[in-house]
Formats: sequence, structure tokens, C-alpha cells
Amino acid sequence: MLKDQIEVQIDRMPIVVAQSSEARTALLASIVDCSGDAIIAKTPEGIITSWNHGAEQIYGYSASEIIGQPVSLLIHPDRPDEMAGILARIRSGERVEHYETVRLRKDGKAIAIALTVSPIYDSEGRLVGASSIARDITERTRAVEKLRAASLYARSLIEASLDPLVTISPQGIVTDVNEATIKVTGIERENLVGTDFSDYFTEPEKAREGYRHVFSNGSLTDYPLTIRHRDGRLTEVLYNASVYKDVRGNVLGVFAAARDVPEIRRLNHELQARVGELTALNQELESFNYSISHDLRAPLRHIDAYTKIVLEKPGWGMPEEARSYLERVGEGARRMGRMVDELLELSRASRREPAKQITGLKSLVEDVIFELKPEVQDRDIEWRIGALPFADCDPALTRQVFANLLSNAVKFSRSRKPAVIEVGQIWHEGQPVLFVRDNGEGFSMKYADKLFGVFQRLHRREEFEGTGVGLVTVQRIIHKHGGRIWVEAELDKGATFYFTLDSPGEPRPGSETEGAEVVAGGRQC
Repeated sequence: MLKDQIEVQIDRMPIVVAQSSEARTALLASIVDCSGDAIIAKTPEGIITSWNHGAEQIYGYSASEIIGQPVSLLIHPDRPDEMAGILARIRSGERVEHYETVRLRKDGKAIAIALTVSPIYDSEGRLVGASSIARDITERTRAVEKLRAASLYARSLIEASLDPLVTISPQGIVTDVNEATIKVTGIERENLVGTDFSDYFTEPEKAREGYRHVFSNGSLTDYPLTIRHRDGRLTEVLYNASVYKDVRGNVLGVFAAARDVPEIRRLNHELQARVGELTALNQELESFNYSISHDLRAPLRHIDAYTKIVLEKPGWGMPEEARSYLERVGEGARRMGRMVDELLELSRASRREPAKQITGLKSLVEDVIFELKPEVQDRDIEWRIGALPFADCDPALTRQVFANLLSNAVKFSRSRKPAVIEVGQIWHEGQPVLFVRDNGEGFSMKYADKLFGVFQRLHRREEFEGTGVGLVTVQRIIHKHGGRIWVEAELDKGATFYFTLDSPGEPRPGSETEGAEVVAGGRQC
């Protein structure tokens, strides 16, 4: 090529352009400056002498800021000796290629780069500096790390399984196995990978037939096969398999898991035995609870009755201190009596299976409010009864749920004027959810885990009466229906109890689904 021509590749086609020496230099400088990579020139001592636009974009420094500065300004503090080593190699005439490292931007952010450094010689062959080309590979590095982490995570999951797990190529060749597969076959991983997976079953053609079924239908469930160990031992398994795909939806192979049939039988037998033991134990506990509760009721009634007789007997001249003691005895007996009654109710709720029928929940709520009338006749209560559905439930048990929740709402809102108690339904995650809400004392949610424990109380007995059994009974009934219950509360701002039943129906037209009804004043409930 002539000295005043320069060859430039455009779309991989070389074009020879006639240029003067000055024009050629300008063109090369323009090409360098337009590069997206950082192209830097520096002296053999590491002082920056040239800085292109790509370097500004990657490192954040302008050319006027950085030219004349040592290249060590870009070095990460974790790698203090790295640049000295690179410059030493350059001074010895060596070229550093595809060197991956970390550099610092002007804003202090660390970035990953791929670096190539070459020596620069003058026309007489003397080393006058070094040029470096750096490409920002931060995103690529992150992607590689994510891929590596995902691979380690997947391997950990595979090895955590006690069942044999295998990945198989579309050609039926084993591509990976876990430790459980090695144990059941007696063959090491390196000898399993790359072999025909059907070779390890007593019926290879049946295994291949199942494999073809996976590819045809996408999955296979509980397919019976027998694995042959290297020493001749046989293991009956149920294979479950599905295809796995790449991001474009192309099938890459099959993931298969085998479950040891004798082990399944043993585990089922153990589970049935434990269920039987727990059932018997629960029956014994319920019988014990019921018997003890019944045996306690009569003595407690006697204590309460006799203390009243003594206190009300005229002319005995009882000292005031003795009278105070007897009043405490009587109150204690009555409190224990209430606790016994609630334990009996809990025992009955635990033993009884729900007798479900379609029930209007609004009617149940209205009945409960009517029964609460004597307790709230002097209270200023605003009842807000929203649209409630019909539900497939046990009417008596569900009525007990509302009775306990509404009694609690009445009790814990007694300091409010007016007290606002609301019953309604919302939709949560596509499911109808019932709720009972009050504007009462509330509680801190950090104690919510104690709420459904027997005898657990979040308020002192002197402040609010109760035994701590009512909510346990509510939870037991709701669980019997296949539902769940949870609560949201805030101290001094009230509480809302949410619960679901097994199969609440859609709201139906009629009296059960009329709009929210507000009744103000305790005397009108």
C-alpha cells in the first residue's frame, strides 16, 4: 500500500482511501475517539498522555481532568501493586491481553473491565509509552455471577434430595445425576453421564416408552420401573418426569425423579401409626378434659352458693375482713366456673364434626346481637352489619364463632362512646373473607402469636374479665370447617378478626345480602 493511503474496513470490506500523512493521522485519531472502548496512552512511568471519548464514558473523567495524572488514579485499593506489574511487563516488551480486573470510576464506583495493554515504540525502536484498550464488562460479569449462583443453587437443590434425580438429553443420554442416583445404581457420576439412561432398568424398553411419553405429553407421573444396582440389587421406583426448556421454549431435555416404592410404603405405615397414636392421645385428652371439667363444676357451685349464704346470713356479726375474704372466694369460684364452662365448650367443639348445611350468616349475627342485648342495654353502641353471604357450614358452631367474637368486641370497646362494632365480608386473594371489627382497646401485633393459645391473655384480668379460652374455641371451629383465622390490631385503635369457612357461597339476593345496616345505641340492638 502507498504511504499516502490508508485501508479502512467498512462492513468487513476493505476500502483503500488516499490520504496525506496529516489527514491519515486525523482519521486515525477520529476512529480512536469514536470508539466505545476506553483507549488510553501513557508514559512508561504510567502518566496518562491520551484519553478518548470512550474513556470519559467508562471512567467518568474528562480528558482535561485526567491527562497528566498517574494511571494509578484508576486502580482499585484492593489491587495496589497491579499497575506496577503491568508496566513492568510492558517495559520488558511484553503485551498484556484480555486481562480482566476492576477499576474505579470518578464517582468511586467499582467497575469490571477487560484490558489489553501494548508497548509503544518510536521510529528508532525505543519504548516511549503504552497504549491500553479497556472494555466495561460489569454487566457481563454480573450475569456470569448470577448464572454461577443459579447453577450452584440448582446443584444444591438436586443434591439435597434423597431421591434419585437425573437430567436426560433429547437423545436419551444422561447429562447429570445426583448422589442418590449414584447410590441406587452403584456407578459413579462420570460413568453415568453420557450413557443411555434406559440401561439401568430391568426393562429398558419400558423405560424408553416412558421417556417417549414425556416428550409427547410434557410430563409423566408415578411411572413404575425397577432400577438394577451394579451388584444385582433391585429397587422398585415410581418415576416422575417433565421436559425442561430454554427461554425460547425449545425442549432441552427431561428432568426425572424416582421415588423408592418400599420407602413410600414404610413412610406411609409410620405416618398411619403416628396418626393413630395422635388420634388416641387427643381422644384421651378430650375425655380427661371433659371429665375433669364436669367433676369441677359441682364443687365450684357449692363453694359459690355457701359463700353467698354466709355473706347474706343476718345477725352473724362477721368482721369486715372475713367478709372480704369470703367475697374473694366466691368470685374465684365463679371465675373458675366460667373457665370450666369454656373448657367444656372447647372440648365439645374439638370432638364434634361440623354438620354442614346452607346457612344465612346475617341471621346468625342478628341472633347473637339480640342475645347480647342485656349486656349492652346501657351502652352507646353503633352496630354496622354489612352484606353477608350464605355459607355451607355448621349453624350452631358458626353461631358460636360470631358469639365469641362479638362478645369480645363488646367487652374491649366498653370505654368508647360510641363503640363501633362492624361485621362484614371482603374479598381477599379471590376468596370471600368474613370479619368482625371494633374500635376498642386493640393490642400490639407483636403479641398476636399468643392470641389463640389456651389461657393466654393480652390484658390484665382486673381490666377485662375472661378466661382466655374463647378465641381458642373460635379457632378450633374454623379449622374444623377447613378455614383459617387471623387478626389485625393496633393498640388503642381496635382490632379486626378475619376468618374463612370451607365453602362460603356467593352473596344471594334477599334479606341476607341487603346493604350495610347501622343501628345506633345499645338499647336498639
